Amino acid sequence: MRLAGRKAVVTGAGGAMGKVFAQVLAKEGCDVAGLDVAADGLERFGAAVRETGRAALEVKADITDLDATENAIEEVRAAWGGIDILVNNAGGGMVRRFHEMTAAEWRQMVDVNLTSVFNVTRAVVPAMLERGGGRIVNISSIAALRGGRLVRHASGYVAAKAGVVGLTKALAIEYATDGITVNCIAPGAQRTPGRDGDTPEQREALLAQIPTRTLGSPEDLAESIVFFCLPSAAYLTGVILPQDGGHSI
Repeated sequence: MRLAGRKAVVTGAGGAMGKVFAQVLAKEGCDVAGLDVAADGLERFGAAVRETGRAALEVKADITDLDATENAIEEVRAAWGGIDILVNNAGGGMVRRFHEMTAAEWRQMVDVNLTSVFNVTRAVVPAMLERGGGRIVNISSIAALRGGRLVRHASGYVAAKAGVVGLTKALAIEYATDGITVNCIAPGAQRTPGRDGDTPEQREALLAQIPTRTLGSPEDLAESIVFFCLPSAAYLTGVILPQDGGHSI
């Protein structure tokens, strides 16, 4: 219970990784508000958090829309009075050769992976300033640091996730004297349901690029999120942590 009593917001909480992040934060003592566009995913998130004995708040919202995001965060603030932790986890990829990508597809990648981070962080920071500090952890991707070597033809996703890295550093500097730390995790390939469809050949080609020859664990990513939120991590800000089995070496 290293984060007992803290109030956390996790975006993309209905997804495979978001649900794990929320549950691990709850096990450390956080009440967790989950933001997602999918009602069924939010139900699973809520059940996972309540299993730990902590409170869950399911908020259905399109976080690519600033007004909808501000309304969602206001709902959280009205219910809990403040926000201590924000995990910007929501995102999604698209495989498309760059010269075949439409303007609408480009905007979709930027909106889902970068604009959403702007919207939620913009809405949450005032609550953290009122509280005298907070912890923001952004989830980027190892693709942002390596150009998408693990998954080719994902330039829109790579560019947007690289934007998350740059935004992390800028916000870390801007709010350094306000008690708000802003850090970022860049995960490599993870053991999630999205990889279940890999053929043996695809899996071998993937593992051949990773020195540990293993896929990552969302639970391990969650532990890194917890670490960034601990009082002992107050002197860590602007960190970009590759959690990728050595792929970025």
